[in-house]
Amino acid sequence: MKKTLRWMKNRYKLRLSRDNRLTYYATGSMALLGTAAMSLAAKGMPTGLGTWLDQLIFLTANGIGMIAAAILLPILFAIAYIPLPRRLLSMVLYVGVEVYCILYYSDLELVPSLIFGSAFSLMGVLLGLALGWLRLSGFRLSGKLFAGMFAAAILGCVQLLPGFPWPIELPRLTTAGDELSGTIDGAESVILPSSKTTLANPSLSGTYEVLKFSYGSGKDKHREVFGDKTDIRSEGVDASSYITVWPKLKSAFWGFDEASLPLNGRVWMPQGDGPFPLVLMVHGNHLMEYFSDAGYEYLGELLASRGMIAVSVDANFFNFSVWSSLPNDDMKMRAWLMLQHLSYLKDLDKLEKGIFADRIDWNSIALIGHSRGGQAVAMAADAKRWFAEDDVLQKLEDVNIKSVVAIAPTDKGIDDESAHLTDVNYLTIQGARDGDVNNFYGDRQYNRISFSDNEGLFKAGLYLSNANHSQFNTDWGRMDERLPGGLFLNSEGLMAGEDQRQVAKVFISAFLEATLFGRSEYQALFQDYRIGRDWLPRSTRYMNRYESSGTLIIEDFESSSSIIRGTMMEGLEASEESVKDRDGNGRGTTGLLMEWSEPEASYTFEFRPNSAAKLHDYADGSLMFSLANSEWQLSRDQKLPPLPKLELEARDREGTVWTMRLEELIPVQPPFYTSFMVFGPMERTVKDNKYKESAEAVFQSFIIPLNQFKAEDESGKLVLPEQLDSLTFKLLTDSGRIMIDDIGLMKQGGTYVEYQSTP
Repeated sequence: MKKTLRWMKNRYKLRLSRDNRLTYYATGSMALLGTAAMSLAAKGMPTGLGTWLDQLIFLTANGIGMIAAAILLPILFAIAYIPLPRRLLSMVLYVGVEVYCILYYSDLELVPSLIFGSAFSLMGVLLGLALGWLRLSGFRLSGKLFAGMFAAAILGCVQLLPGFPWPIELPRLTTAGDELSGTIDGAESVILPSSKTTLANPSLSGTYEVLKFSYGSGKDKHREVFGDKTDIRSEGVDASSYITVWPKLKSAFWGFDEASLPLNGRVWMPQGDGPFPLVLMVHGNHLMEYFSDAGYEYLGELLASRGMIAVSVDANFFNFSVWSSLPNDDMKMRAWLMLQHLSYLKDLDKLEKGIFADRIDWNSIALIGHSRGGQAVAMAADAKRWFAEDDVLQKLEDVNIKSVVAIAPTDKGIDDESAHLTDVNYLTIQGARDGDVNNFYGDRQYNRISFSDNEGLFKAGLYLSNANHSQFNTDWGRMDERLPGGLFLNSEGLMAGEDQRQVAKVFISAFLEATLFGRSEYQALFQDYRIGRDWLPRSTRYMNRYESSGTLIIEDFESSSSIIRGTMMEGLEASEESVKDRDGNGRGTTGLLMEWSEPEASYTFEFRPNSAAKLHDYADGSLMFSLANSEWQLSRDQKLPPLPKLELEARDREGTVWTMRLEELIPVQPPFYTSFMVFGPMERTVKDNKYKESAEAVFQSFIIPLNQFKAEDESGKLVLPEQLDSLTFKLLTDSGRIMIDDIGLMKQGGTYVEYQSTP
């Protein structure tokens, strides 16, 4: 025992024997780098106590951990006879593990987290040794200059790790540049409204003065607008019959539980007699402590100035927190909360006096949602599917939800159900650079929108090459992931936030003008985005999808067509396939996949002779179809695959042939390639492999007035749909891979647009 104690004492005395003045600089460097890493992590794990207090708590805890490691680990290393500078090794190990944990819980997989944690530690050691050598080798540096160089080097190391450049550069299709102008105003021709009406820019403020106020519980612990300074006091609602898991830390933060959820809303109201359409907006799942409800003021102000009451709903208490996670059924509860707000506003509207009294047009309601909110608004519009037994629906029986807007929505099955909407206008917007919801899930909901015989309704999709998830909300910043993981997301070529929100203002305002006020001329914008070329930023590419309630679908590849009797193909392989998203999951629809490797391949649809009666009313209309450019895999030398070029050929029963080249009207778009991560190999290291594919095949609508088909005999004879015998898609490029869906005809008038040369 005495020998053991003497040996232990001796090892303790020798614990720092291999450390020297030079290694102390490296140890200090590691301590500073570890502190910087923890400071970043604190930003991504807010407690709600405030930024400075968060930093104090995290850095104090980190300092205690470092001190403990610097004291205890050298003793263990000395006992193990490790022949290295042991205090330096202790700090390297501590910081490496710290960075590994931060990255792993920022959704990086195990191996890359280990690699980056090790690399971070190695950089700190080399940096400290280099600066220590400078200091000890005789260079005369003042203390301030040395401290400045040391701080700059530390900052450079922190920035270097996530900023490592791509080893293989993707095509410059996701960055701003001159090549973008061709997709907006560089074409020789463009579709314009048949009325020749000059459309007013829908993103400009209207003629109404805007009154801004709020309603809320009056007890909010964190925001005065819903606390002492709220304008209208609202009663809470009880969600305990749905929510069975409500963390105690969530109650401690908010001051309420699931039995007393507040109804908080920011309101922008036009000053006038009304009644006005009502637009409810709801955010998605962001960090709970960073509030999201004020992030749509840019939309609220605009819509109110154009004659709509806009309300941004507070659903922050449903959001994720590092410390209290999520309540159960939060997605379902977001939809339920929208219904509760409608019910509450209806009570205010019925009052004889009050700011809402008789001001709301309950036949013209629109819901706008972002992210999880984008799914929630579709669920709220299909509320009977989930809330048939809830008393709130009785109060809302005469409420007409006309329109739904989903911005980068999720689309998860809730209670094994998904929203299916009938006779509801629908718009979905998605960015190809979305690092959060990185699939175009709104397209799945688009496929679940159906129309009966109601005229004037439509659904539309908009896909943006350079838009991300967060910048549609001004509170969410530029990153789609919380710190420090957000530092690894590639921001090169990303749209500026103002540009991204300008796109939202143009399309959302135009959509609501068309659907709530009946200004059908704005539907042209959703048929061809180039209509808005003077209003839209050039910092992204655009892709439209559109279908109106007046469309006759002659082939959707879902069931046997009553109009198409058969098909013929030449020089290609074709099959009806489920349409897939970026992850290979179905989008809920089927299309015709065509692949060819020789020019002049073709696919022909033959019409039934008895279909004339169904086609008679479309003589002055347009042919329409959706096409996805599915040839998006890059070659090994990173060259783009050729863009498909198509010629359409219509033939009638008398043998007359009409043709038109698609690119002369609307060219097929190249795929929107995205480099999600700043360091190329990291694309496949994020958990769930969510960034493994650089592009997604997205449908683009082509709407072609029949008068644009030219008779081959130059007779000037026009196509008569009821006389059609066949429609052929001729594929002019040497090879390609495309998918076609929803071939149909649109009538003239209302949603009709005609082709006209650009002045």
